[in-house]
Amino acid sequence: MNSTGYGDLLGKITAGADWIIADRLGIEPIDPQAWSLVQDALRAWTAHPERLHAGDPQTIEHLFEGLIMAGVAMQISASSRPASGSEHRFSHLWEMQALGHGHPAIPHGYKVGIGTIAAAALYERVLARDLTEIDIDARCRAWPGRAEVERMVRQGHDIPQLAENAVEETLAKYITAEQLRERLLLIQARWPAIRAELERQLMTADQLRGLLEAAGCPTDPEAINITEAQLRESYWLARTIRSRYTVLDLVYETGVLDACVEELFAPGGAWS
Repeated sequence: MNSTGYGDLLGKITAGADWIIADRLGIEPIDPQAWSLVQDALRAWTAHPERLHAGDPQTIEHLFEGLIMAGVAMQISASSRPASGSEHRFSHLWEMQALGHGHPAIPHGYKVGIGTIAAAALYERVLARDLTEIDIDARCRAWPGRAEVERMVRQGHDIPQLAENAVEETLAKYITAEQLRERLLLIQARWPAIRAELERQLMTADQLRGLLEAAGCPTDPEAINITEAQLRESYWLARTIRSRYTVLDLVYETGVLDACVEELFAPGGAWS
């Protein structure tokens, strides 16, 4: 229970980064009070996973405090945004897939932990890019219409109920090619400042992997019954199950998703 709680709490690192993106692009403003409750002490709460794994009472108290404050922040903002971002998109996707296929349940925090590694690894590939050089005209010409988006989402999910939900959530955040142009122009203008903020907020995938291992959490996707092929596919599917804007939407809209995923699974990549 301590380990799975730690996995969920550590996920607030990438959740915070996703909220920064949404705020700076004018999609979902940061609630300062909710942000402070979760982020101000997050590094301290998660600093000593080895003590948590050993059952140190003070460290367990820090874990409980962090999880409680995340709950309070969600109550204040009337949303799970302060505590849930792209890492939870991975976890929720895998949970629904397991349920739909009758697979055994895996503790939520373990899936969030590996989802956090997955999200952080994606962020590393994004931060290595200069998004001020997006070919906006090309992206707008290639942008799919609503009917094409619905077709792609349905084709991606093999569980009917999950597919229905994914279509609804994806279309709720759909933007037209004209709106995409406006957003990409905004990304170009603000990317240097956004990237600097993200670099301050994030930890590397290797750093997160080390913390999770010390807390007794699995860090290999196969340990939670996620194959390499399923993990690779999740970088596209996880975006579709929730209308909330995260880094998964950023890489899709800017057209770098496929290239980033290829790098993650290439020799020397995060998942090689």
